[in-house]
Amino acid sequence: MKNRLLHLQQRIQQLEALADALIPLIERYYKDDHSIDVDLANKGQQWYRGCRELLAKSELSTLSDFDECYRNSSDDHRDHYYDLEQILTVVRRSDVGLPLEVFMQRFRKARSLVVASEQEINSRDLLQLTQLSFSVVTSEFDTAQQILDDAQTEEVFIRVAGMIGRVAIERHLFTMVDSRSMTIPKNPPNKRHVEVSDVLTEFVKKNIVTAVQRSHLDSLFSVANHCAHPKGMVGQNDVQRLLTEGRLLTSVLS
Repeated sequence: MKNRLLHLQQRIQQLEALADALIPLIERYYKDDHSIDVDLANKGQQWYRGCRELLAKSELSTLSDFDECYRNSSDDHRDHYYDLEQILTVVRRSDVGLPLEVFMQRFRKARSLVVASEQEINSRDLLQLTQLSFSVVTSEFDTAQQILDDAQTEEVFIRVAGMIGRVAIERHLFTMVDSRSMTIPKNPPNKRHVEVSDVLTEFVKKNIVTAVQRSHLDSLFSVANHCAHPKGMVGQNDVQRLLTEGRLLTSVLS
């Protein structure tokens, strides 16, 4: 996803640079300077074709609005006097009914639709990744439950089930962070990584998680910590509570 967004950002920057180069040519066009006709037509089509292909291939919601800016869909020929196409293909000046000020307004709108495509794709990809991550959490809980069910009295498998349950809860909480594009402060600030305790503290501050839910999660993580340490006392009932209540809590937090 990061590579895709990087390429998209680079392409948008190229198209924006091309749009900036069009502006002085357009101004000279309106001053009836015929010396720029070829350059304007070439750059105008490069900008339009590049923008439209980007929006079309990415299946973006802004494509129809962009098309309407460039070429009016009306059957009334008079409406086409106000299309961007009339200028960017350098038609006869007598056929152009679009004042420079209005052209620039429509040109700005068309450009903004292209620039906004980055955020639409980012949101779409993030939603897909979030859904995938939540699906993985469900699978992890299922795996942990199966291990616990088969564990009988084997302590090592009981501990494994609890540790997988902890991973599932942590994954869910960090996915919530990503889906909100949140920055989580570290406490203390000099530690290397954000920990789940930092996430929960910030969630309570932002009213994403209640204090009661935080306390409940802390108690489940306490069970998981015992599972991870050989000297920690842990029983099958404790791990079952971790999995059952962890699954329930993650189902209501999103």
